[in-house]
Amino acid sequence: MISLRSATPTPPIMLWLCIRVLSIAVALLAFFISPDAERSAYPWKILAPWYSWDAHYYVDIVKNGYVPGRATANFHPLYPWLSSIVALIIREPLLSLLLVASLAGLLLTMAFYRLAKLDCDEAQSRQATALMLLFPASLAIYVPYTESLFLLLSVCCFLAGRQKRFWLAGLAGCLATLTRQQGIFLAVPLAWEAWESSDRDWTRTLKRLLAIALVPAGYGAWILYRALVINEVNPDFSSANRFIYSVMLSPTTYEIRDKQQFLPPWVAMWRAIKTLFRVDIYPAAYIDAVLGIVFISMFVLAWRHLRMSYRIYSLIIIVVSLSFFTGDYNPYVSLPRHMLLAFPVFIGCAIRFRRPLRLLMVVFAITQMALLCVFVRQWWVL
Repeated sequence: MISLRSATPTPPIMLWLCIRVLSIAVALLAFFISPDAERSAYPWKILAPWYSWDAHYYVDIVKNGYVPGRATANFHPLYPWLSSIVALIIREPLLSLLLVASLAGLLLTMAFYRLAKLDCDEAQSRQATALMLLFPASLAIYVPYTESLFLLLSVCCFLAGRQKRFWLAGLAGCLATLTRQQGIFLAVPLAWEAWESSDRDWTRTLKRLLAIALVPAGYGAWILYRALVINEVNPDFSSANRFIYSVMLSPTTYEIRDKQQFLPPWVAMWRAIKTLFRVDIYPAAYIDAVLGIVFISMFVLAWRHLRMSYRIYSLIIIVVSLSFFTGDYNPYVSLPRHMLLAFPVFIGCAIRFRRPLRLLMVVFAITQMALLCVFVRQWWVL
């Protein structure tokens, strides 16, 4: 297995711990000063601040499993299944989800720091990890969502690939795919790493591609489970969009966002730009747009300082995120959170800006806590 012991990053761990504690305090404050606090649907009031948006679906899966016809079939199983194991002990679904996400966030901090150390010096590695932890959309690491577990597995996937341990990389990528749909894209940069590490020899590369095939195999296993157990796979090959929403994603996805669709990124962006000038647009759409622009700007600045596999992976994640159009009133719901999965960008930025970015860190931290408040009040969809 990948050892994290050889490079224990004490300052980044302390930063993660500070944000973890601060986020709990801010969430409780934001929730209980709300006049609607007493009307929360969650029985444990101290946990109620975290019961927002996608957390509803994860709690449902932990409590009831996957039930045919429910929108929960759109959510990949590893995170809620791990939380279900914890819930067997503590008997509280939402707390179980928070504990799993928090442990994954801690391990992610350690793993990401070690990955950054492969290309950065000590100061740059700390800065890269701080950027990853403080970026406003990284709020998803501290709530009961899949991001902390997915990022942990994705970072471990890259770590193993860099160490030429491709069976371990394939396994980590497979588990990432069982956590979020975007995990399947890890196969592409892994294939590039295999090609490079084999001195561009096709014979040696093909042997390593067998290990990398574990990544799409994980997605195939999930589709098979949905088809046989949940009865949620009804293939429709009439268009690419219908194929995606009948096979790759559950048809019940439309119960979450009935106007969503995958479009060519230039089409989706043009429609989003026109939507942003509408009078009746949902105000939170501007938050998603601004944070998306900030992340794309970071990616452009980081480009020259990223290894090729990082460029490939980050570009795929950003393009796919920009292709996911969610309607005329809020065209890019959760866009910053989806882009966050392109985590190598933070390593490239740390190399690009060698001086400490203290002011940027402060701005990121304040923005992150402000977004936590609007998330808790359910004014903005993370």
